[in-house]
Amino acid sequence: MTRVTRVSKQGNSLGILLPKEFLDGLGLVQGDRVAMSLNNQRIEIIRAEDDYNYAMDLGKECSARYRHALAKLAK
Repeated sequence: MTRVTRVSKQGNSLGILLPKEFLDGLGLVQGDRVAMSLNNQRIEIIRAEDDYNYAMDLGKECSARYRHALAKLAK
């Protein structure tokens, strides 16, 4: 299924509205987290795995907590 849509301003960002049929096809509802990747000029959107989200949140927490040590190690 192919649809044409516009890139529009949403606050300070740009966004693309996804048709309900696409969201239904992925089983997504408002508030769900998705993972996006750019491959050969195509955007792929998939439901984010809970393990992935947990690992990303943990990584952010650790990098914030140890930012000074990480900055020294990076030198």
